[in-house]
Amino acid sequence: MVLWFKESDGEPLYSYDVRGRALTQPKLWSSPSGFGARAFFRAAAVPATLLLDNVFTSDAGVYRCRVDFTNSPTRNLRLNFTVITPPDRPVIIDAKTRDQTRLLEPYDEGDTLELICEVRGGDPKPRLTWYLENTVIDDSYELQSDGVTVNTLTFPSIGRQHLNVRLICQASNTNLAPPQTKLLILEINLRPLTVQILNKSRQLSADRSYEVECKATGSRPAAQLTWWKGTRPLRRNTKTFSDTNATLSVLTFTPEAEDHERTLVCRAENPRLASSLLEDSWKLNVHYVPIVTLKMGSTLNPGHIKEGEDVYFECNVKANPKSTRLSWYKGAREIVQNASTGVIFSDQSLVLQRVDRSSSGEYSCLAHNAEGSATSNSVTLQVRYAPLCKQQPQQEQQQGGVWGALRQETVELTCAVDASPPPTTFVWTLDSSGGHTELQPSLYSMYNSSSVLRYTPLSNMDYGTISCFAVNAAGRQEAPCVYKIVPADRPSTLQNCSIVNQSSERLAVECAEGFDGGLPQIFYMEVLELPSLVVRANVSSNFTPSFEVLGVDSRVSYILNLYSANSKGRSEIVTLYTIALRSPDKYTGGSSGLSLSPLLVALLSAAALLSAAVCAVIAALYRRHAARHRKHPPSTNALYSEDSVDSFPRRDKGDDVTYSASPKIDYSSQYELKMEGDVEETDPDIIPFHYDKKPTDEYSKSSFQENEPRRIYSEQSLFNTNIALVNRGVTARSADIAAAAARLRPEVVTSSRRVKESCI
Repeated sequence: MVLWFKESDGEPLYSYDVRGRALTQPKLWSSPSGFGARAFFRAAAVPATLLLDNVFTSDAGVYRCRVDFTNSPTRNLRLNFTVITPPDRPVIIDAKTRDQTRLLEPYDEGDTLELICEVRGGDPKPRLTWYLENTVIDDSYELQSDGVTVNTLTFPSIGRQHLNVRLICQASNTNLAPPQTKLLILEINLRPLTVQILNKSRQLSADRSYEVECKATGSRPAAQLTWWKGTRPLRRNTKTFSDTNATLSVLTFTPEAEDHERTLVCRAENPRLASSLLEDSWKLNVHYVPIVTLKMGSTLNPGHIKEGEDVYFECNVKANPKSTRLSWYKGAREIVQNASTGVIFSDQSLVLQRVDRSSSGEYSCLAHNAEGSATSNSVTLQVRYAPLCKQQPQQEQQQGGVWGALRQETVELTCAVDASPPPTTFVWTLDSSGGHTELQPSLYSMYNSSSVLRYTPLSNMDYGTISCFAVNAAGRQEAPCVYKIVPADRPSTLQNCSIVNQSSERLAVECAEGFDGGLPQIFYMEVLELPSLVVRANVSSNFTPSFEVLGVDSRVSYILNLYSANSKGRSEIVTLYTIALRSPDKYTGGSSGLSLSPLLVALLSAAALLSAAVCAVIAALYRRHAARHRKHPPSTNALYSEDSVDSFPRRDKGDDVTYSASPKIDYSSQYELKMEGDVEETDPDIIPFHYDKKPTDEYSKSSFQENEPRRIYSEQSLFNTNIALVNRGVTARSADIAAAAARLRPEVVTSSRRVKESCI
């Protein structure tokens, strides 16, 4: 058993007991008022050791170790345990301000340092020493009554060589532990040593951009570089670059003409140091285009110049280098000296003799030197004269000076005049069948040099000629602005429209114009493809209702919509229909051409062979039933040839109605067929057809045998009638045409030659 005692205490502080135990399982005990959990005994160590953590000053003293053995006498060992207390970390303060934060600020170049190093605690008392880097500069210290050890350092006239050096205060009272230190790195504000504008040029051109560099060295922190033009600072367009010892400022400088012979200055200073300013200057030589100023002669009154007086202008030119040429302009036109017409150049003056109203305008002068040309300000010469009527704006001008208006319709008439000075009043008058009348001022308003009349005719007496007079300081307008007001309406419908030419390349239509409504009219024609109604052309004519469209596809039928329009609206639409010149096998859509592939050619060949076989069968059937139909009267309608019926393909139930004409159609617009109510009773070949009934309503299956010849012939006539109505512009129902065509069976055709030609 091992027991530890402190000499002053009679009770053990720590025990190690293996009585009745294995050596690896000792019983350990530590006095809570002594070492507590800080102590641990290592019996296996050689020699055996009591470890004590976190030693306190109170742990110092004489200790006794007692060891009891099983078969040997007890042994005791004494030792003196001395505890050295290290000092606290030193503190450096400024001797003048007694403040630690002052040390965070840099010192100025040339200042004298007065620093105090203090340290508290330590047993034994520590030593205080000042080091400059690794050199001892002060090892004197004193112990104050309050137990504080102090060392005061005086360091005179710090300079550039002391920048960033280390001042160390060290406190030490034992060699068993490293000393406590406090480090201070000297930050010093330094003045700039040099400043210089690097790229001084011999001359500059005005309004051109230059980069001017200024470099300063030796300042800490970086020098503050500023640019000055004369006494005015330049704060924009500058860039500053700094390194360890130099500062560079780049000024993007655009000199002006006024900068000629001014001084450009670069200043470098450390704002933390007084009297640290350095500067470098550069006197500018700026070349610039002439500065030109124009004014009218000082003896003239610009507002009271009359026709026949003399006028002169003075042009003041300032330039570097000097100007080499001076020119005079009126507006954009250069003035040429001509003494005979009263235009005289004299040094930098322009003299105009005996001016008139054409002399009014903007005058300027232009000067030229090696840098370029410059134009002066414009000076307005205003020669006073009575008002003249101006040309009306295009959007308000009517052809022939005629304005059309409906009754109770308000029209706006603008009376714009050219006058010098501007007009003061306007007078509007009306000359009609009722006599001469001056219009009330409430009907019109005045804007600068124009007046706007809002006029509303209420009866026929209110139509006529309206005149506008303007008055200014020079007099009353002699020739008025005249507006003729006539009754107006939309144009009437175009008359006698017909297709005068239809070919594979050209489509021409002519009409007779109707009443124009009292206003100029424009004629229009729209070409729509059937049956898709896609617009293929849209043409207009300004003079006559005559239209021509090139590049139309003659194999397609079209609807032609024709009308006229004026500023009041458009007329009713007249519709014409064109018939395709050659019937396609099947209508498939648009009129664009298709290229034939080998596969398509083969299919067409097979279809042709099949059609020939069908034709042979039809011919045989025709011979069989020829006798029954010999007495059918042929159609006498001259609108179609005898093969025209067969040119229309039959359609299946549910197919869209499409139609086209045979190339054998002999179209003539002179044939006019009447509608149902107009059919004459003396014509036995035309059976009245009711459009509100289906074609099958009048022909039952029971009456087919006895009425079939006359029915088929009548339906063929009705079919021809509908086609004729289409040619006349009357819209027939396509379902009626298709139904009539479908009921025309091949058996009723009176000639086998026509059947064969139709098949082909």
